[in-house]
Amino acid sequence: MNPALPQLLNDAATRFIRDRHLLGAFVGGLLRDAHTAEDVLQEVWLCLAAEIEKGTAIENQSAWCRGVARNLIRRHWVKSQRARTTRELECLEAFLDRIDRCFQSADADSEYATARIAALDQCVEALPERSRRLLALKYTRGEAVENIASEVGQSFEAVKKALLRIRAGLQDCVRQRLAKEEWV
Repeated sequence: MNPALPQLLNDAATRFIRDRHLLGAFVGGLLRDAHTAEDVLQEVWLCLAAEIEKGTAIENQSAWCRGVARNLIRRHWVKSQRARTTRELECLEAFLDRIDRCFQSADADSEYATARIAALDQCVEALPERSRRLLALKYTRGEAVENIASEVGQSFEAVKKALLRIRAGLQDCVRQRLAKEEWV
């Protein structure tokens, strides 16, 4: 057994769970039956795990999983006679192609969003403790600026301006980090 296999499976499972909502939308929208869609998602995971165990390198896991799901959906349509003629099956295939292109576009957006979140996390971590506390009070606890001002012993205007400066600084920091990674 490959000693890296448990980590490879763990990484694949993490990506599968992270992207499950997109794959679920793809499958559920095409099948329109929650139980059948769940069966397809489970079968996609089993196929993915089996391929990883065989040592197959999967470059773009989201696209690979959609491809497996497509084949399973096609098989379901034929088996359930949803596509009764070759013409209907061709029409469904064209529809699948169009939907897949939309999801490919979402893959790129998802990677960018993940990079932005990672950059934001790093930028927040680099802030002084006082700034992180203000952000936590505002965005984690959901406190109103009046309440934050009272809690930290500052005026409403001072807290409002501090939050504006912190957000502007975070925006610049994220933009710079993404530029370094060539996202911008």
